[in-house]
Amino acid sequence: MGGIGVITNPRSRRNRRNPALARQLAYVLGEQGQLAAPHDFDALHRVAEHFKERQIDILAVNGGDGTTHVALTAFLKVYGDEPLPRVALLRGGTMNTMATGVGIRGRPDQLLGQLVQAYHSGQPLRTTERNCLLVNDQAGFLFGNGMLANFLEVYYQGSEPSPVKGARLLAQAVLSTMVGGAFSRRLRRRVRMRVTVDGHTWDSQDWLTVAIGTVDNIGLQFRPFPRVVGTPGHLEIIGVQGTLGDLAKVLPAIRLARPLNHPAFPNSLAKEVILEAEEPMGFMVDGDFHSAGQRLEIRPGPRITFTWA
Repeated sequence: MGGIGVITNPRSRRNRRNPALARQLAYVLGEQGQLAAPHDFDALHRVAEHFKERQIDILAVNGGDGTTHVALTAFLKVYGDEPLPRVALLRGGTMNTMATGVGIRGRPDQLLGQLVQAYHSGQPLRTTERNCLLVNDQAGFLFGNGMLANFLEVYYQGSEPSPVKGARLLAQAVLSTMVGGAFSRRLRRRVRMRVTVDGHTWDSQDWLTVAIGTVDNIGLQFRPFPRVVGTPGHLEIIGVQGTLGDLAKVLPAIRLARPLNHPAFPNSLAKEVILEAEEPMGFMVDGDFHSAGQRLEIRPGPRITFTWA
């Protein structure tokens, strides 16, 4: 049958602010596909099975990074070893790091309209590929625990998340570190764990955070994983052994995608990372928070083909 399958997340902040958007997208889609708005993971699983039966050519996701992460997790379970359809990101969330990182700009209705027009007329679509990563059974592109997860927890609290809010919190963290404030103490809760990269165990077992990505851009114009895009089938991992003050010193290098030549920041390309902690771990995948036991296995997942008109 082919066509475009659209998933819209009714719970995303932007979609809640504009409940008519789903109807607009369905109108734009017309007869070129089908739109679904699953309210939970079971419903999303059924949508994935239905779209697989229809043999859709393109999966369009109207939500942000978290929606894409959840959708890919469900679709990879349903498709198994079969390749996924091409994925179109419609930028319908508060955080659209993946879409920005691969060069997709525009409103959801505008992006879908351009996609439908090009698909219907047979015009070639732009594409780029990235590996996803698998954290136990969760699929995504960015992983972090410790300080990184703590920062995002604060970022999502209170006022609406935005790049301005992110920059303000980052500045607050630096200032709080300088004066030994409560905000700094909240962020720098450390994680006691063993980090094993491709069978080699790193020396330290005391970490501020471990961050892993299969994309270079993590938002706010920071690019800590510059090597991974040109190295298919790998992850890039950075461990932070030092303090928030040490991290502040290397932020310019991270922003400019330069190597972190600092002993407090071991980093490597890898095909397998195993984290074994002394206590159950909390972590984030693409901005969504999860809790786990004391062991996490992180590996490269399948190549995902992103497409847009």
